[in-house]
Amino acid sequence: MTPSEKTKERSVSISLAAVVSWLPLIPVFWFVVKPLLVTAVSEAVADDVKTQVQEGVKPINSAFKLLLQSDINKLKRDIALLEFREEHNPDDWGEEAAILLSDKKIELRALEEAKEEL
Repeated sequence: MTPSEKTKERSVSISLAAVVSWLPLIPVFWFVVKPLLVTAVSEAVADDVKTQVQEGVKPINSAFKLLLQSDINKLKRDIALLEFREEHNPDDWGEEAAILLSDKKIELRALEEAKEEL
C-alpha cells in the first residue's frame, strides 16, 4: 500500500469515526431543537389567526361604531333640550328632570368610552 492510499484510508476511517461518534447525539439535539421549532410554528400560526380574526371583525366594529354614534347623537340632543329647558323654564324644572339630565350625561360618557374601545 502506498503512502497516499494509507493517508486516504486513514482520513476515511477518521471521518467514519466522527460520524459514528455524533450519531448518539442526534436524539439530544432533537429534544433541544423540537421545542424551538414548535414555538416558532405556534407563534407564526397565532399571528396568522390574529390577523384573520381582526380582518373578519372590522365590518362588525364599523357597524357597532355607527350604532354607538347614532345613540351618542340622540343623547346629545336630549341633553341639549333638557339644558335648554332648565335654563329657560326654571319653574318647570324639578328633581325628576335633574335626575334625567344626570342619567343622560352618564350614559353619554359610557357610550363615548365604549366607542373609543372599539
